Amino acid sequence: MAPIILYDYDNSPPCTLVRIVARLVGVEHKKIKLKSITKEMASPEMTQKNPQRTIPTLDDNDLVITESRAIAMYLISKYGKDDSLYPREPQKRALVDQRLFFDFDIYGAVENIWVSVMSGKPPGQRHVDKINDGLETWNKMLDGKQWLAGENVTLADYSAAMVVITTQVIPKTEFNPYKYKNIVEWLSRIESCNQTYVEEVKVFREAMKAFLEKPK
Repeated sequence: MAPIILYDYDNSPPCTLVRIVARLVGVEHKKIKLKSITKEMASPEMTQKNPQRTIPTLDDNDLVITESRAIAMYLISKYGKDDSLYPREPQKRALVDQRLFFDFDIYGAVENIWVSVMSGKPPGQRHVDKINDGLETWNKMLDGKQWLAGENVTLADYSAAMVVITTQVIPKTEFNPYKYKNIVEWLSRIESCNQTYVEEVKVFREAMKAFLEKPK
């Protein structure tokens, strides 16, 4: 059986989430690091695999999956030693899913702001407001709780954390998740319970720093 292939990009938050999950479930995989997403994902071979031409893209013996959260769900469901990261029980899973759909919406605003800033345009106020509202909502969700969805850390926590962290690397913006006590303590708990998360976030931060410092 051929190894799982992950088409990867170090400074992509969605790719970082998939790398974290793949390592957590202990699945062996081959990473193909892309240099030019636009060019390489638009090749005839990759367009056939993934008509969306997006990253991350996972190829598990000709089963091609896109969208980071869908990839993460699949990896946990198929390769996880238990269901703690993504529960099988319907009510518990529904809560994790709700949190994932929520942070997907906030990440859409993050992407819009990133495109604007990289194009030399001011970020749209609607997207700025959505992110700030998202941070306040996460802070409220964590009132009296250790984790976003249940009694232990789940995919919902790792996914939302990547969105929160990404708000800190967008240039020319002033998002401040660290003014929220619950978010600060929650991020610290995630770091404390998982060295894999810490290592992959470091890869992401360093790759993003190099990208932003590269002469344009």
